[in-house]
Parts: sequence; C-alpha cells; structure tokens
Amino acid sequence: MISDLKFLSLNVKGLNSPRKRRLLFRDLKRKSANIAFLQETRISTTAAFRLADPSYSRVFTSCAIPKRNGAAILLHNSCPLQIVDVYSDSAGRYVLARGTCSSKWYTLMSVYAPNGPDAGFWADLSSFLRLHAKGKIILGGDFNATLCSPLDRSGHPPHAGLTSSPSQDRQFHAFVRNHDLVDIWRVQHPTTKDFTFYSPVHSSYSRLDYFLISPDSIPLITTSGIGSITWSDHADVFLHVRPLASGSSGQWKLDPLLLLKKGVRKAVGSALDSYLLLNDTPDVSIHTLWNAHKAVIRGVLISQAAYHKRVKLQAIVTLQTDLRRLELRHKRVPTDDTLAQLNRVRADLNGLFLDDVGRSLLWSKRRYYERANKADTPGQDAAS
Repeated sequence: MISDLKFLSLNVKGLNSPRKRRLLFRDLKRKSANIAFLQETRISTTAAFRLADPSYSRVFTSCAIPKRNGAAILLHNSCPLQIVDVYSDSAGRYVLARGTCSSKWYTLMSVYAPNGPDAGFWADLSSFLRLHAKGKIILGGDFNATLCSPLDRSGHPPHAGLTSSPSQDRQFHAFVRNHDLVDIWRVQHPTTKDFTFYSPVHSSYSRLDYFLISPDSIPLITTSGIGSITWSDHADVFLHVRPLASGSSGQWKLDPLLLLKKGVRKAVGSALDSYLLLNDTPDVSIHTLWNAHKAVIRGVLISQAAYHKRVKLQAIVTLQTDLRRLELRHKRVPTDDTLAQLNRVRADLNGLFLDDVGRSLLWSKRRYYERANKADTPGQDAAS
C-alpha cells in the first residue's frame, strides 16, 4: 500500500552519546519518518559515520572540525528518493541533497542557524540555495528566529536575552521572502499558537523550527504538525508529502529482556507443562517431542512479546497525550505546578524510550562480541 512520505525535523542537541543516537533512531522509527532533517548534531567530520543506522543507511552531513553545530539529512531505506548531488558548508550550518523521484527533482536542505544576528550567514545561505536548488524545495531546520512574533512567541514583545532578536527575525524574514518560500505549518494553521522550544530561564516558548517549501510544493503537502519536547530540548516538526512508498518488513527476534518481565516465565512454564502432558506419550518419539516443543515455546514468547508491546505502546500513547495536554496548558498559562507535572510525564516517557535503547544496546554488544577480531569487522566499528 502506498503511503505518505513523512518528513521530520529536529534539533537533537548533540549526538556524540551512543545512547542519544539510539534514542534518535528509535524515535524516528516509532514516528515512521522517511526523511529526517537534524540540527546541532555536534559530531566532528571524522566521526560523521556514527550517524548511520541499518534502517537509515543514506546519511548526508555538514560537520565542523570541532564538535559544534552540525546539520544532517537521513533517508530511510524505504524512501523512494534517489539522491544525485549533495552539497554542504564547512561550518556545520547546512547540508543540501537533491535528487529525483518519479522523474521529478526535489531539493532537501537541513539548516541550523546561528542563535544571534549574523548577516553573513543569511547572505551565504541565500547564495548557496540559489546556486544548488533544483525542482521542488523543502527546507527544514532550527532557524533560531521567528516569522511572526505575536503568534510565534508566548511573550510579546520578547524578553531580553531570548534565543532570537528582532534583528535576527528580520534577517530570517528577508531570507524567506527573497526565495519566495512558504511556512507550510502556518499556512495550514493560520491562527494557531504553538511552539517548538521552551526557555526555562525566561519561562517563554518560541516557534524556532520550521519547514519552508517552494510554492509549487504546496499541493504535495497533506498535513503538517508540531510534536512534543521529549528527549531533546526542541519539539520535532513534521509534514507528510505525497506520493509515497510503503515500508519494509522486519524479522522477529527474541527480546533478551522479555524473560525478565512479570508473568512471562510462568506462561512459558505453564505452556510447556501442558504440552508435555498431552504429547509425552509412547507413540511420540523423543526427537519429535523435542523439535515440536521449540515451536510451542516460540509461539508463547511471540504472544507474550506482542502483549507487552501493546501494553507499552498504550502507556506511551497515554503519556504522549498527557504530555501534549500539559504542554498546551503550560504554553497558555505557565505555572510551576504545571511545569512540575510536565517534567514528571516527560521523565516517565523518556524512561520508556530508554528501555528500548537498552535493549538495542544489548544487541549491539552481542554483535560486536561475535565479530571481534574477525575479518568482516568494519574498521569504523573496531575504532569505536
């Protein structure tokens, strides 16, 4: 079945930690992101390979030599776009990938703007886009500025010292106007006040993260939205583009932590007792009994894994709903009590996310152990 192509953009606030990279890829997979625009990766040029993942094997980056800034574009293996050219700057501020899908050209660009007025940056970005853009344009990123302060900030006029200044806003607005770009979320939500960043120092929200598209791309966009602030300090922004491709299927593997969950060992033992009671008879050979019992246990484990996955997903959905409700309440009326509730829900949600990360790290340790000192061990794995 053909589905929408989902774009997601997120300021990740550094990805040098293996745990944060696991959180990122779990999040992208959970949200079915086909194309991800990342900002503030803080990964050096020599370590850019660490952004690769088996499901997101096409990675295009802009990295600075020190661990600062950083922009990236990740494509899921199921993404039908065929990338032809990739261009980036040397300061880790933006990366552009252009390619084709169904014989049509698309330009994708991830941007991480400075957090203060910088006319040189906006001039360079403008020249870069004019030089390399081809076909329909989709820019995503953290622009550290707003297009409409009364709607895009929770406090107007802005407090002194906030992330963006009126001068930065004007430079951003001029860039958008000069390239005839469209803030698609605002087009689809003309009067909505929602935000992507919260400053605890100033108790203020701002919408700093955008998808900007060329006018000819508007008919392709079915929906756009703003997510919640979870493991990063920014919320993700996303949009769906048509026509799109379906995802790939996976292979079931036993979760090494499944047997530690309440009731699983008891269920396996009960099923095994029933199986032996019914089948351990003189007319059934020991070989048949042994081989068949493995299928029975596997079936019980699959059933238990599915049950616990449903329970966990329901908990995640409930927490995400609570998180969104509390975020909206705090954006409207910021109080310490609401903020405390918000932080508790966010911590519970991140705890569930980290459970997935721990499981994934166990598989990685096993893979590295099995391949240690083997001829097929990639040099980059050995180096890390």
